[in-house]
Amino acid sequence: MRADVKTSKALVFGGTGVVGSAVLKRLAHAGVPTVFTYHRSIEKAEAMAAEYSQRAVPIDLAEPNAIRGLIEDLERDQSAPDLFIHCAATSQNLELDGISDDAWHRVQRVNAHSAFVACQALAPCMAQHGSGHMVLVGALDRAQSIALPVHFAASQGALAAMTMTLGKELGPRGIRVNMVALGLLDAGLSREIAPELVLDYKNFSALRRVGTPDEAARAIVWLALENTYMNGEVLPVNGGL
Repeated sequence: MRADVKTSKALVFGGTGVVGSAVLKRLAHAGVPTVFTYHRSIEKAEAMAAEYSQRAVPIDLAEPNAIRGLIEDLERDQSAPDLFIHCAATSQNLELDGISDDAWHRVQRVNAHSAFVACQALAPCMAQHGSGHMVLVGALDRAQSIALPVHFAASQGALAAMTMTLGKELGPRGIRVNMVALGLLDAGLSREIAPELVLDYKNFSALRRVGTPDEAARAIVWLALENTYMNGEVLPVNGGL
């Protein structure tokens, strides 16, 4: 663990999800002061905040001004994060003809646009301090082909593209932007995948199994706390798909 980890502050979007919860646990064990967002899971958020000595903030990530307001509040309170981890995701298991305009826009706003808004708002303060880490969590590594709802897949492709371009733009300012592309897990949104597709996934996986939220969190927190040179890249964590 880096010697300066305890001087860092983290902001995590989607802290009550299965991956976000595992990330918060690891950040707590590393002694990193953390603010995390949640939408509806108030009881879980309050319990986690108490257990890990973290701050839970209710927010709808589909609302850009709410995100900007949160980051402005953190900067005003001298709690501006130098670590940002975007674990938030929403989806519906819909086929092409069942995706409404509202469903499309909701998924893009929560999964991709919220990451853009946060990166845009956080970058100036990180650049002023000459250092920052942004880790986006998604489900596509720009190479693998998985049967996913098209509106969800589009949002994940946006994350990968943003990672590449933000790494180039923000790297000269000391900010590292990377993405962890997760394979199927044994919890969370992965449970919405049809059983026959899960079986196909296992057959094509080098490890012949799905992953766990803790395995995902290990890679995510490593990028946030340990990485010093990787930038603008997508790290596949999928069991060797």
